[in-house]
Amino acid sequence: MSNTAMPARFMPLAAATLITFLGIGFCAETACAESWTDLRGTRTIEARMVGLWGDSVILEMLNGKRISVKLDALRSESRIQAQDLARDWQKNRGTRIGELQGRATEAAAPAPNPLPMPPAAPAYTTPKTDLAIGAFLDQIETLVRDGHVRAIYDSLPLTYRNDINDIVKLAAEKSDETTWDASIGKLQQLGEAIVTKQRWFLSSPRVKQLPPDAFDSMAEEVLTTAGALRIGLSPDVISLEKLRTTPVEKCVADLDAAIAPFVAQLFSYNGRSGRTVTVESEKEDTAVVSIEIDGRKSRVTFTKIDGFWVPKSMADSWAKSVESAKATISESTGSDLFPAVTGFATMVGSFSGPMMASTTADQYHGAMESIFSGAAMMETALAGFGNMIGKRFSLTGKSPNSGNGYDGYSGMDDYSGMDDYSGMDEYSGMDGGSDYDDQSQN
Repeated sequence: MSNTAMPARFMPLAAATLITFLGIGFCAETACAESWTDLRGTRTIEARMVGLWGDSVILEMLNGKRISVKLDALRSESRIQAQDLARDWQKNRGTRIGELQGRATEAAAPAPNPLPMPPAAPAYTTPKTDLAIGAFLDQIETLVRDGHVRAIYDSLPLTYRNDINDIVKLAAEKSDETTWDASIGKLQQLGEAIVTKQRWFLSSPRVKQLPPDAFDSMAEEVLTTAGALRIGLSPDVISLEKLRTTPVEKCVADLDAAIAPFVAQLFSYNGRSGRTVTVESEKEDTAVVSIEIDGRKSRVTFTKIDGFWVPKSMADSWAKSVESAKATISESTGSDLFPAVTGFATMVGSFSGPMMASTTADQYHGAMESIFSGAAMMETALAGFGNMIGKRFSLTGKSPNSGNGYDGYSGMDDYSGMDDYSGMDEYSGMDGGSDYDDQSQN
């Protein structure tokens, strides 16, 4: 070490630092002892007050020994000091108790406050047209994995979107408002019951018995999915009146803006999709693409319409399917227009209502038993939302339909996401998924 003398200008700073250090050390050594003087003023000691009992002050000497001194044996300054310290202790004790009680209350609360939210999704950009088939499909997958399921709708030719708009308007006008509100409301209530009482959900004995890895995956995906249901199906985002009076394009955009962070979060849990796309041939407005995901292969012929690539089988049957859909809606009553949604919502309402009404964790856990008594219920709930966004996931880490692990985004290999999202799967002949898979190679 250098023996160079310290510059004079640094000496005051060094002295102040040394004094501060020594002061801290002394306070720690003496436990910040106070000075106490007897009534006559003839004797003063350094000791730490550790208690005030009745008319006596308990002092701890520097050697650790404790003594009891009558207050009337001390000078007035020392008596005032004892009373001030006692008041400070009482005040600090109340503050500390309040802090501990607050922490206990927060820990016992059904959910954190504020509720956790996923990060914002990347900005949305409208799919480009007149691209090569590979680039066209890649941009849609990228947008969807960024959370923007509206890319599936926006990737359809404008004439197709106009047809969808007409069908949705017709269905909205035909739908029974009470049945619609009850169905959508129960699905939204399920998300509300899980998100706003998530600590109770995760503390369920049924959930806690899962292995750590399965618990973490389940917690991430169920809470995120529930968040999408809670926000995406709220009346200010989607309602029957809005579907009746607002263009479908705007409804889709509003829904996308609401749930994009949650959808992006779901995809982020599983990393890359593992999808492989091989363009076998591309000539003018026709292309043949081989798609493989998790060992399942499909060979699909695409055709270009107004700059948008769509499966040829879908294009060939589109006009007939639209006509069939409109006829089906016209012949339906408002209460039976969406039987699958109504039936599913009724099942969900059997446990979401009691869960939402619970005021204690025990009540909540009891309400959850109806879910786990039939494991297929929750699997169905997760699969239903997964189909909407073109993604497979489940509580067990296995797809309820395929038996495989998490598949990531599968909508691009069979376009099932498109039809689920637009509601077209409710009507005969509109299932684009079967169009895609008509050339599957297993």
